[in-house]
Amino acid sequence: MQVTGRNEKDSSYYDSIYEGGYDASHYEPVYRHILSIIDRVESPRVLEIGCGIGALAEMIAATGTPYRGFDFSETAVRRCRQRLPHVEFSVGDAYEQVSFRPVDYNVVVATEVLEHVDDHRVIGNIPVGALLIATVPDFDDDSHLRLYRDVRVDIVERFALLLKVHQVGSFTSNSLTTGAPQTYHVFYGTRVAAE
Repeated sequence: MQVTGRNEKDSSYYDSIYEGGYDASHYEPVYRHILSIIDRVESPRVLEIGCGIGALAEMIAATGTPYRGFDFSETAVRRCRQRLPHVEFSVGDAYEQVSFRPVDYNVVVATEVLEHVDDHRVIGNIPVGALLIATVPDFDDDSHLRLYRDVRVDIVERFALLLKVHQVGSFTSNSLTTGAPQTYHVFYGTRVAAE
């Protein structure tokens, strides 16, 4: 795993990104894959950590799957509520247990979140038995604290005390800013009790 040595960005950093017309359309193939995983869960109920502008939320809500999401960017949550006024969104902090309550879900989604935060601490807030579906990048960005380059070491082994990882897949798309190829690893696993 490559650690960048950067500090976490605060919510104002993400507010400015979301105020600037952020577009999540390049994630659509990844989102479709996430939907196919959710579809395999019996009676799924989803909590999304870092819901951003609500692009994935819109796709999940369209299936009729119960959903709620939170983000620590007030701008993101405002855009979500404008986009999907019938869906529950809140401002929340992934480090705070209260953001994960009530536990009325069995699936947790975190797309492009874990590389920005203390990933173990956030996963530790997910209830034991819930399925986590997450994406992490193997490329650098100003806000990334770490890069997940080796699937076995950086995902399966790194999270072994918290997750029983069931599957990892990868998607490559071109950067919206540079055009260079970027790889996203999509994995899912069941939250287990730490030994």
